[in-house]
Amino acid sequence: MNYKRTLHSCYLSYISHAVIINLPPLLFVLLARDYNLNYEKLFRLVLINFLTQLIVDFLAARLADKVGYRKCLVTAHLLVASGLVLFGLFPLILQQSFIYTGLLFATIVFSMGGGLIEVLVSPIVNQVSGHLGAGSMTLLHSFYCWGQMLTVVVTTIVMRFLPDSYWYAIPMAWSIIPLITMSGFASAPMAEPRMNETASMPFGELLRDKRLWLAIGIMAFSGASETSMAQWASLFAEKGIGVTKIVGDLLGPSVFALLMAVIRMFYGKFESKFPLDKFLIFGGFGCVVCYVTAALSKSPALALAACALTGITVSLMWPGTLHASAERMPRGGTALFGLLALGGDLGCSVGPWMMGIVSDRSGINNGVLAGAILPVGFLVLFFINRRGAKKESQAELSS
Repeated sequence: MNYKRTLHSCYLSYISHAVIINLPPLLFVLLARDYNLNYEKLFRLVLINFLTQLIVDFLAARLADKVGYRKCLVTAHLLVASGLVLFGLFPLILQQSFIYTGLLFATIVFSMGGGLIEVLVSPIVNQVSGHLGAGSMTLLHSFYCWGQMLTVVVTTIVMRFLPDSYWYAIPMAWSIIPLITMSGFASAPMAEPRMNETASMPFGELLRDKRLWLAIGIMAFSGASETSMAQWASLFAEKGIGVTKIVGDLLGPSVFALLMAVIRMFYGKFESKFPLDKFLIFGGFGCVVCYVTAALSKSPALALAACALTGITVSLMWPGTLHASAERMPRGGTALFGLLALGGDLGCSVGPWMMGIVSDRSGINNGVLAGAILPVGFLVLFFINRRGAKKESQAELSS
């Protein structure tokens, strides 16, 4: 069966996922000014976004096995589109005292869709083109990066020329992408990973597998290393480095996303020439250097470059861990991807929050410096996992 349209829909779905993660922070300045929202309430929206996805991550695998992947993914994109529309609509129709509640509700709605996308799309791609190796997974995740860059660049430019009072049109306009993707999933051929020839591991057995918990820890540090810099780059560029907001947005998170996308696409085509393990080791150490350089450099240009270059170092952490875990635990099934996504979202929630606490107490530069502990944690768990995988391979050869 030709799954070309299915893969295209999977790629587009990650653009939708990038929109709901990266759009709200770009609107925070306007929301704070127009609706008297403090920073705690604004960043609570980010926390609720990831926590909702985390809860859905846990439930999505069993839901997909019961009702099917097609229905789940069509529903997911309907939720994303509806949440984006509501995010722009509620401030127009609700009284001032209820606007923040409306924003929270809209965030929960599109985050539910994002959680389903995160869990269900990866196993479909793994099933359809898993024989292509890690390249297929990194190519999929490169579309998140392109979506992130597209969201930042287009929204920043539109906000530059659109009157502030019309900001609500921005999330409504972005809802077009999930609606198009929903149509694609409704008609494209659908692979059902639960129908894999290899029987899936019982959920209880999977939870007792030590390799799973190690992989979840690696995913947590992967998500934290990536999202912490992505979420803080704009604010850090403006407050810590001293550049204007538009320069900070375009040269911070957008270049970060561009470099991450290029590396993921590059690796997707040339994976055989670059062993994944070596790239992940390089990425872990390089990420530490980037965080430290961004925090301590006296040169604004060098600090901003370090923020952007972090995109290269974290590019393969998330998709590489997904692929390596699927290879090491081939009977994990959709539940494995759901639990790994849960770990990744946990890191995405805790990492930026941890940097925020340090920034509040001792300054934003120290907050970014504290972020260097995240790739260190990734490296520690990665080497432990690598040693275990080598022992397993040696045991198989000897037997």
